[in-house]
Amino acid sequence: MTVLFIIVFAALLLVVVLERRALVIKARRRWGFTIILWIVAAGVGILPWWQRGSTDYLISGLFTAGVLILLTIWRQGLAPFAVINGILATRAYSALTSYTLTPDKDFVVITFYSGTMRVTRLNLLADETTVRQFLNKYAENIHSLAEAPSAE
Repeated sequence: MTVLFIIVFAALLLVVVLERRALVIKARRRWGFTIILWIVAAGVGILPWWQRGSTDYLISGLFTAGVLILLTIWRQGLAPFAVINGILATRAYSALTSYTLTPDKDFVVITFYSGTMRVTRLNLLADETTVRQFLNKYAENIHSLAEAPSAE
């Protein structure tokens, strides 16, 4: 079981590293969620030592803590090939039809749609012009909307 934990952790680490390198425009981090996961990871990592459990218990606790930490360093944003929202929520631009941009003080709120259904919403750490230029270059099949599409 220990070998399986190492293989799964290494694969997840590789995915996180590749994802972070692919991001061109990053989204604002959700600090509340990140801090909660850090606290849980610390608890899960420390508990096996505190309870003086078996080696298997220690290894599974360290694996779980490591996976939670990897989840906290996962970043959301725009890559040249897709919108990266989460580990299981990466959307290729070809699956999207439109988007809306709403400038805010320090970021741009972008909402992507597939037809009239909202797919994802991100708070991007870039200005509106940079985001539009990026999408015109890498996502020419989707178009900008002035307002959210309505289901008629």
